[in-house]
Amino acid sequence: MTEARDGLIVYVVADGGKARFVHDADGTMRDVQDFDTRSKGEGDATPGKMPAGSTPSDLHKDAFARTVADRMNDLVAHDTAQVAGFVLAAPAPVLHEIRTHLSKPAAAKVITALPKDLTNVPAHDLRGHFDIPATGWVLPG
Repeated sequence: MTEARDGLIVYVVADGGKARFVHDADGTMRDVQDFDTRSKGEGDATPGKMPAGSTPSDLHKDAFARTVADRMNDLVAHDTAQVAGFVLAAPAPVLHEIRTHLSKPAAAKVITALPKDLTNVPAHDLRGHFDIPATGWVLPG
């Protein structure tokens, strides 16, 4: 069984405007990518239709979720040997939005999802929030 400590699990920590992609290698978590759509202007334009009555805040939340999901989809599509699974942590509404935009292959790699906002927790303190099994995550497939 592949263990979470081998770096093949990508931890995605998001809050609706900021996201971090974190790896766990040798028992230490480290950020490998992060982005904040609030400061960089990412996710301002949402492709596709939104329901009537959507607010600008709704549009931004959807665009942010699409941005996170697109990056996860790209990891699966282009680095299949490098990504064994995803662990998501975000507030429940954000989790729902991200999962809505995942491709089927990326959605199949989601090991677990935690309804928590951990975006401001330093990488070295994240490990304790994930309740990683001693034997490692059971990987999809």
